[in-house]
Amino acid sequence: LSSFTSAERCGVCHSAQYEGWSQSMHAFAFKDPFYRAVLAEASRETGGKVDRLCVGCHTPIGTVAEFVWIKENGEIEVGELGNAGFLIDSQGPKRGPHKDAISDFHATEVSPLHSRSELCGACHNIFHPVENVKIARTYDEWANSIYAENGIQCQDCHMVPPVLVPEVARTLRKPHLPGSTSNFDTFRTPFYPHTFSGANVPIPQLMGAEGHAAQAERLLQLAATVSINLVKFNSVKNTLGIDVTIKNERAGHNLPTSMTEIRQMWMELTVKDMSANSELVWVSGALDEEGNLDPEAKRFGARAVDKDGNPTWKPWEIHAIDFDNSIPAKRTARLSYTAKLEDSSGPYRVSARLLYRSFPQHLADKYLKLPDYTVPVITMASDMLMVDSR
Repeated sequence: LSSFTSAERCGVCHSAQYEGWSQSMHAFAFKDPFYRAVLAEASRETGGKVDRLCVGCHTPIGTVAEFVWIKENGEIEVGELGNAGFLIDSQGPKRGPHKDAISDFHATEVSPLHSRSELCGACHNIFHPVENVKIARTYDEWANSIYAENGIQCQDCHMVPPVLVPEVARTLRKPHLPGSTSNFDTFRTPFYPHTFSGANVPIPQLMGAEGHAAQAERLLQLAATVSINLVKFNSVKNTLGIDVTIKNERAGHNLPTSMTEIRQMWMELTVKDMSANSELVWVSGALDEEGNLDPEAKRFGARAVDKDGNPTWKPWEIHAIDFDNSIPAKRTARLSYTAKLEDSSGPYRVSARLLYRSFPQHLADKYLKLPDYTVPVITMASDMLMVDSR
């Protein structure tokens, strides 16, 4: 293990990169308490068969150095780990995308891979080793997108501040962000500050990385648009027909992505009678008092099943993907609703919100075991429409 350079040591010269990485989900990949609890359960239920599969991405150095193991009772044992990066050639040169990189402190070598999505795909494309079914498909989704066609890589959106993402998505051109790659005035354009922003808000919050959680929330808020584009009364049935369109506006992969059997992205639609103090007349996609999502909610993502055909979110149990209605990059989805108006008179306010959370509340209760903890629900996009009384 001592042959690997720690991230802290890298930070001596590359302080901006270290600061960005140290607050990211890459740094928390093995420390993540939700992951640790699920890993322990996976190890127990499979007799340790998935241990190396899971930790291979979550702690590659720990895996190669055989410094992580799981006891028969599921307890995770770990030594003092180094950084979350992974270099098989631990004694070789430091690799990066710049041909003219020179250092007095270590050997350098150019690596085109470091500026390509294939580097990310090693861990962000996961298949079940026995069933050979893809259980995380982010790289494949990108590879089949217009972003890949135009040479926009994962790094161009996830290694820059979220404020640059809308322009990248609009123009399909790489971001223009100058900056210093070290503390020695080595300015580059583009500059990648190593923030690795994603969509996970709760874990950075729990780990004390509020800045990174805020970046994740902002990326979610930038990803999609929602529009209520048709509302029609049915006076005979006393209903309101509502059509809502969701567009994956700025994500270079599907929405949602990565093991969407557990991620929750759904539409909340409400109809309120404005003549009765905004009384709620009808709702779809609500959470109950315990934070559980209405099973009838219109949700996006994959439905996985085990070998007996039962729905499962557990990666080690997945035998097949029953369906996947996640929204590809630059594509739209249309939802249709029929709202019962009962005895209300209107006028009505119709509100649509696209919501997201990293995992369901009942799983947070089970695995995190934090009293009174509520999983953050992020409003990704919304729209509102006033409808006259009938």
